[in-house]
Amino acid sequence: MERSVNRVLTVVVTCCAAAIFACGSATGESGAKGKGKTGPAAPSSDSKVATIGDWSISLDELDDAAAAQLSKVRQDEYDIRQQVLDGLMEQQLLEREAKAREVTVDELLRTEVTEKVVPPTQTEIDAYFNSISSRLRGQTKEQVEPQIKAHLAAQKSSGIQGDFVASLRKKYDARVMIEPPRITVSADDDAARGPKDAPITIVEFSDYQCPYCARGEESVTAVLEKYGDKVRVVYRDYPLSFHQNAEISAIGSECAEEQGKFWEMHGAMFANQQKLAAADLIETAAGLGLDKEEFKACLESGKYREEVQNDFQEGASYGVTGTPAFFINGVMLSGAQPPEAFYKIIDRELERLQN
Repeated sequence: MERSVNRVLTVVVTCCAAAIFACGSATGESGAKGKGKTGPAAPSSDSKVATIGDWSISLDELDDAAAAQLSKVRQDEYDIRQQVLDGLMEQQLLEREAKAREVTVDELLRTEVTEKVVPPTQTEIDAYFNSISSRLRGQTKEQVEPQIKAHLAAQKSSGIQGDFVASLRKKYDARVMIEPPRITVSADDDAARGPKDAPITIVEFSDYQCPYCARGEESVTAVLEKYGDKVRVVYRDYPLSFHQNAEISAIGSECAEEQGKFWEMHGAMFANQQKLAAADLIETAAGLGLDKEEFKACLESGKYREEVQNDFQEGASYGVTGTPAFFINGVMLSGAQPPEAFYKIIDRELERLQN
């Protein structure tokens, strides 16, 4: 039993740790009821919760005013329940399968996961190094190659174990009945990849200067490669005030879109987050084949500043407090999560839509 508990705790700690990899994320606490304890009865939604003379406010009105904060609390509550539930269900599935094969859980995982992990190739190592080199502050590939190898191997192991557990969920007819909080999120008229009628829409709120957002882009790329036309990704701006080049970069992406080069500029800015000042953006745009003078005039006019701020305000109204933040068919996923976190929600959404 101790091993089972440890495995569940490992899953929960890992998931919770992943959730904090975000720029500018805020934390909060909500009250919890202990077993056997009772709290005060909740007022009905239309009852008054406060009065001052002839002024009063109802619970519904209070909830409307606190919608963004309450959204995050409800999401956090769901995430904790889901993370613990996933760990408990995975342990139960592994134990059932191990019993059916007359082996231990560790032996089962060694056969189905560990022995199937192929060491990363040099091509994979080089590609990953190139994708993060701008954030390594001068460290060479030779210096970080051991860590890259370990990271890529862990990714592969996680993916293989995830696929194996998914197969067990089908084999043993595992079902989850709790529903995640779902928010209606506007895509506005922002840049998007994927068909409009895709069953899965991911609306991303991000910041070009946030290092965790660059990591989030790697997961988005993996999602698009895995699901193809089943997914549409919409990018919306959420420039954080303490990133001095975040807003001008967001404006620069809009200016690039004028010339049909949004995604090219988008990729270039995330690939080199040290080159996001206005002068750098102009040179980047020119290198991508945009009309340099036209781009410069657009950037300096600031005509898209209001558009960028509108994205920010809408994101805040949905409960976004840091970047990156994703809404997968309205289900929130916060922070620089690994691809598997996206896969889990997407697979559940596809299953829900089929049923």
